[in-house]
Amino acid sequence: MAKRQRSVSLSFVLLRFAIVMLCCMLLCCLVWYFVMVRFQNTGVTYQGAVSNQQVEQMLAGEPTTFVSPGNDFLAEYALFGRNGEVLESNVEGKKLEVLAGCLQEDANSIDVSRHTYADGSTVILRWHFRAEFVNPVLRDMLPPAEYLGLATLVVTLLLCLLFNTLWLRRRLAGKLKLFSEVSKKVGAQELDFTIPHAGIREYDQALDAMEHMREALYRSLSSQWEAQQEREAEMAALAHDLKTPLTLVGGNAELLLDEKLPESSRKMVETIVVSNDRAKQYVASLLETSTGANEAFENTCLPTMFDELCQSIIAIAEAKRVCLQTQNGLKGAASIQKDHLLRALDNVVKNAIEHTPAGGNVYLESSMIDGGWQVTVCDEGPGFSKAALHHATERLWRGDAARGADGHNGLGLWFAAQVAKTHAGQLELRNCDSGGVVTMKFC
Repeated sequence: MAKRQRSVSLSFVLLRFAIVMLCCMLLCCLVWYFVMVRFQNTGVTYQGAVSNQQVEQMLAGEPTTFVSPGNDFLAEYALFGRNGEVLESNVEGKKLEVLAGCLQEDANSIDVSRHTYADGSTVILRWHFRAEFVNPVLRDMLPPAEYLGLATLVVTLLLCLLFNTLWLRRRLAGKLKLFSEVSKKVGAQELDFTIPHAGIREYDQALDAMEHMREALYRSLSSQWEAQQEREAEMAALAHDLKTPLTLVGGNAELLLDEKLPESSRKMVETIVVSNDRAKQYVASLLETSTGANEAFENTCLPTMFDELCQSIIAIAEAKRVCLQTQNGLKGAASIQKDHLLRALDNVVKNAIEHTPAGGNVYLESSMIDGGWQVTVCDEGPGFSKAALHHATERLWRGDAARGADGHNGLGLWFAAQVAKTHAGQLELRNCDSGGVVTMKFC
């Protein structure tokens, strides 16, 4: 296994995230501070103490008459007559009620001042230590400059936190995606690949464990594949070697039938001929299933392939006096092992014809489905037994009396299932009201 690249711990990643986020927030605060100072220096906003200074200037020397301040006066004021009526004010509503309350309390506070003039009128002034816009239009339209600046700072800090969190989430999610990709490949038994480097120590430790699992599974499947290939080769060689002696036995038995034999001897020779024919069929099936596995995948027109299947089967159906009902719903092309697939479908359809009584129907239909296509074969035979529904696709299984197992070698449906798997598909068995149904689905 290749040497892993350098990794950092997850705690270091989180610490780095926290430091970067704090630095970004500090930078935002510094930028905000310099902008606020710049606004004050360029005359966009007043400093926070200007309101208090204006009040002190207005009341300096204890004036005897009230002089209305200009539009640049920041403090809230109200001039009340002897009887408490409002003579002049720059506020209204609740703010005016607050100033009237200060008049009745007859007390000063840190942000409220009062002064009584010679004519008996009293002015109440209330100021705030905060930055305000110099432009009176902006003061009327917008919140105080200091509050607006603080709100902008809070929003900026929240956005900074959000962007940094999304960055961390994206980075960690990208690393976690490696586990999903590796799991999918291992689940699909696509083991000839190298597990990537995550760069985070805890993640890489888990990926190392998955790498060991991948290597072990790769070795196991490779050995199984080699053993299976060896068994297939041995079986093919054995079947090939059996052809010659079986041919000799059959030929000699047929020659004996041409001779004048006692009735008991003739029956024994006939039994030899029948058994020899069955053995030859079995050997032919073994040879058929052991060849073609290495056929190349080629882009093939599906409707044409289905028509070829129908043409190759129709003569067998007529010989069995079975009506073959076909419906070609395939479209387009697919990458398939054409000869291998036709042989598998041929086995399925022949099996349906053999189990359908004379005068019955076999329905051979093909159609496009979501994400792929399928071929369905339905007969009017006895259907599958419960055991067959679970075991009929196993190699050499011949235990289905309902389907007339005599004369069958248990390779047809197994071979069809193997071909379906080779094409990333599956073979399904079920029963319907009329008989058995076999469906081969392909992605």
